[in-house]
Amino acid sequence: MADNIRRRLYNLLLHFFNGQIKEDFFTDTPYRKFYRKIYFEIFRHFGFIQYVLTKYLKKDTPVESMASLTLGAAQILFLDDIPDYAAVNESVALTPKKQKPLVNAVLRNIVKNKTNLLKEYHIYYDFPHYFFDRWQKEFKDENEFESFLQSFHKVPKYYLVSTNDLSIKEYEEGFNNSIYYPMDINSYTIPLLKKFQNVSNILDCCAAPGGKTILLSKLYPNARIKAVEKNPDRVKVLMQNLKKYKCNNVEAINADFLHFTDNIQYDLILLDAPCTALGTIRKHPEVLWLKNDKDINRMSKYQKKFLEKGLTHLKKGGHLIYSVCSLEPEEGFENIHWLLKKNNNLKLVTPEIDKKFIKDNCFYPLPHKSEGDGFFAAILTY
Repeated sequence: MADNIRRRLYNLLLHFFNGQIKEDFFTDTPYRKFYRKIYFEIFRHFGFIQYVLTKYLKKDTPVESMASLTLGAAQILFLDDIPDYAAVNESVALTPKKQKPLVNAVLRNIVKNKTNLLKEYHIYYDFPHYFFDRWQKEFKDENEFESFLQSFHKVPKYYLVSTNDLSIKEYEEGFNNSIYYPMDINSYTIPLLKKFQNVSNILDCCAAPGGKTILLSKLYPNARIKAVEKNPDRVKVLMQNLKKYKCNNVEAINADFLHFTDNIQYDLILLDAPCTALGTIRKHPEVLWLKNDKDINRMSKYQKKFLEKGLTHLKKGGHLIYSVCSLEPEEGFENIHWLLKKNNNLKLVTPEIDKKFIKDNCFYPLPHKSEGDGFFAAILTY
């Protein structure tokens, strides 16, 4: 009988093969790190694992078998601390009865041929064609391109932000969560791209879970801040964080920003827009396999609506920070160029940060040159 946690991994894969994202952080088990490790190896090497499986499978393999085979193959090929027999037996135990012989035979063949199979491994297999092709064009140097791809396999790194003075330190277990808020370093940087003067009213357009909102509250303690969030459950998290970190100058509002109305013109607007999240592959490697070019283009059109809406709330002389946790040009540079072309009076303001993270006057930290997620951010003003 398979253990319950592996069954949860199996269920995650069932959701994935059905085109859904469902995350499990395994916080209720003392073996959390172990199971999260399996989860990451599955999706970091998902492309190569599927390449290996196609050697032994015909088309139209049931999703239940694909989930079991992917779970087992990931352990056999990439997790040496798990015995091969355990990976096979546990995966077979998870499989519906009629499909067990197939899963057992394929996984035993992978065990038998593991050495030769791994000789075929190249990091290029770990990325879907749409992502690989568009980014290969961006790099003239093949070694830098490989370095870029390798960076997505690094262990995600978090920092602890002091809500007292906004200083940061490396993440450590058992931190004081009444003072420190864990954040990605590049996410932390966005509200700090430039220190703005004479800020009385701030609008945070897509605020939950509230990390950037907390920073704005501490950076501008005398300003009145409205934090808008569409999702009711995420608003609850936002409100909990605002209360915990004593952000008394923030009002949380449950509303769709595209339909948000008030009569205030804001000095500072933070528009952390919905995006494909393709810059967060270190933390969410499954996202890479659930997106494609159509998703990127569709999201880019959606983001344009947010940008146009944001400008209607911006005071003359005020600033709008547009950010996305994606490096795709359609979601970043191209959206900004489109907006500037459409609004002749609009100007781009260069961030006041390390120049190595600036491209075309925008914040653009590539993951192989940074310890954080891939982001894009631009500062706009009239």
